[in-house]
Amino acid sequence: MRRREAILDPTGQSERGRAATLAPRVPELSGIRLGLLDNTKANAARVLETLAEQLRAQHHVGEVSMYAKTYFGTPVEEDRAQEIAQSCDAVIAGVGD
Repeated sequence: MRRREAILDPTGQSERGRAATLAPRVPELSGIRLGLLDNTKANAARVLETLAEQLRAQHHVGEVSMYAKTYFGTPVEEDRAQEIAQSCDAVIAGVGD
């Protein structure tokens, strides 16, 4: 008998019963301190920089800070996550390839 693979729900709805919850939406982008987290894959920085340009032009975001993980295959380090959380109102994680 073939084993079935679990289907992952990218919306986070299936994990809401657990300890994980989605972050609240930022009600207004104008003037926020935005963090961009590069996962270090090829083109991730380029995608994030282009996104930042668009958000500045269309939504007038404030300060934009770029951060990078040390390795794409692992979660961001806890001390780096704390730094980002204290410095930013919202964060976008980018992937490349």
